[in-house]
Amino acid sequence: MLIALTAFLIYHFGSHAPAVTLPLDQTAALIQKDVADESRRKQALAIIDSMKSTIKASAEQSSKSIESLNELLAKRTTPASQIGLAAQPLITEDRASAEKLLDLRFQLKSVLTPGEWAKVFPPPATGHTDAGKSS
Repeated sequence: MLIALTAFLIYHFGSHAPAVTLPLDQTAALIQKDVADESRRKQALAIIDSMKSTIKASAEQSSKSIESLNELLAKRTTPASQIGLAAQPLITEDRASAEKLLDLRFQLKSVLTPGEWAKVFPPPATGHTDAGKSS
């Protein structure tokens, strides 16, 4: 039971920083390429840097929280209530980071024009076909 809980917490709240910052690097490259106005380009890149910093800080804090949680889980006599209390900071930190990243995304969207936004964040391919349509 405790091993399953640990795996769940690490999977959901563990450091995903490298997986998230790589797309931000790609986003920064697209901003460099597609945003002609230097002032707005600098603003947009500063927001991307803030996003990267937020992700890095979140990953570091989560790592510390996971370490503390693992210390408790290593003791077979640790009550479940104490484990729950130790896991709470992970949830709180994750939520705060997600909110900050969302705010930064809205800031970025306000800096870019709709055309630039579409180039930097192209819509995903839908994969829809006309097979189900009747004529």
